[in-house]
Amino acid sequence: MIATAPDARPGWAKYAVLFVLAAGGLGGGLYLAGGPPEPPPPTAGEAAPPTAPCRFALSAADAKDTLEAPTLATDAGGRVYLAWASRTGDDERTLYLTRSDDGARHFAPARSVARSGVFKAVSQMKGKTVTRELRMVPHLVAAGPALHLAWTETVPGGNGVRMAAVESRDRGDTFGAPAQVHRGAGARPTFTALTAGPDGALLASWLDNRNKAQQCFAAVRPAGAAAFEPEAVVHTGDDDKGVCPCCPTASLVAPDGTAYVAFRNVANGYRDIALGVKRPGANSFDVVPVVPPTWAFNGCPHDGPSLALVGDTLHVAWMDARTGSQRCYHASARRSDLKFTAQELNAGAGGTQGNAKLFADATGTLHAVWEESSGAEPAPAPKHQHEPVAPTVGAGGGRAIMHRAMPPGAAQFGAARAVAPKTGAFQTRPAITGTPTGEIVVAWNELDESGKAVTVVPLAGAGAVK
Repeated sequence: MIATAPDARPGWAKYAVLFVLAAGGLGGGLYLAGGPPEPPPPTAGEAAPPTAPCRFALSAADAKDTLEAPTLATDAGGRVYLAWASRTGDDERTLYLTRSDDGARHFAPARSVARSGVFKAVSQMKGKTVTRELRMVPHLVAAGPALHLAWTETVPGGNGVRMAAVESRDRGDTFGAPAQVHRGAGARPTFTALTAGPDGALLASWLDNRNKAQQCFAAVRPAGAAAFEPEAVVHTGDDDKGVCPCCPTASLVAPDGTAYVAFRNVANGYRDIALGVKRPGANSFDVVPVVPPTWAFNGCPHDGPSLALVGDTLHVAWMDARTGSQRCYHASARRSDLKFTAQELNAGAGGTQGNAKLFADATGTLHAVWEESSGAEPAPAPKHQHEPVAPTVGAGGGRAIMHRAMPPGAAQFGAARAVAPKTGAFQTRPAITGTPTGEIVVAWNELDESGKAVTVVPLAGAGAVK
């Protein structure tokens, strides 16, 4: 299935007034109903056989981007939602949304939901001026009858960014007015996450340098509430110097209302995953290390943790390069003591790995997806880089999205399998969700000789690739 996102769309200027009215003056530009007043957005053609991936082409400008990632959600009716952001102009990013009513075998034509200017953050690092573009990085969450969509956008005037969240009650056809996730003055949310608890409460997390250091924050929107409560600091970092500044966060809400926020910490030169825990009635987060000091590294890998809950066991996945090679790890602990045991996610494989994501399906099966190279790659540079270097197609190598599953009651994952390998292609930044009938759906970014695309495919449940 092919969908093409145009690189240039002449004639949009005449719709500027309608755009502002529809967006309510937002710097990001939200379409509250129907479609945007513009030429048709990306369309999806007829699908190949059910096991073939569906592809939504990205713009040429997206080929060099290594940080934007697709997001997936599935509602109680089995509908699968897919969203992603694309660079659609010199100073514009566009957020697209599509839906499948048949388990990700076919998708409706993608439509643009929001637009944002491109905010360029300027900071000083070791005496040098550093400029970094912030991404939209959307998040989808289905909770009861509601579909929630959040992203980061440039504020009116272009002098900052905010994390905005909207809600749909008609399967993503229309969305209500956006709510700002944070309230603090000078907030600049990046490396965001969004999740929902069993009762519909929302938990957002992000990194924020309002205090002159990247610190971890979180905010809750209680079930039935229209707005997020004031944000809380999850962790200011050792001596208030911040956490690893460019790794995405992860969030999870347990059935009893306990909030968990995972992030990559910086402590005495080590960059390991830590967990913020806020139990019901608590006034602040407690911080628990997932592993003891393990990875000594003077840089930022741009690769964050993932969380999942199976019964009373909390699961965490992440990447580190303690061995000199980037590898993915999985750890688990009972919620009652949070004493984690960890192991490699796919120890027997060669090459490098990254961007692991977890998903617990309705049966209690734990699924893991990650990207894995087809050959050896260099370890991350021992210094800070604003983002990973984009791969070059045709220069050899490649990356594939991998999948493993741990059935209920098992202590180990089953066999690792490539989801939809493609020779010479670079498959990165996976997302995963599951339907009520047990089918697993995986999406990722894919760069090959034809360009870059968001790719999505259904899998069989319980770990077998269909």
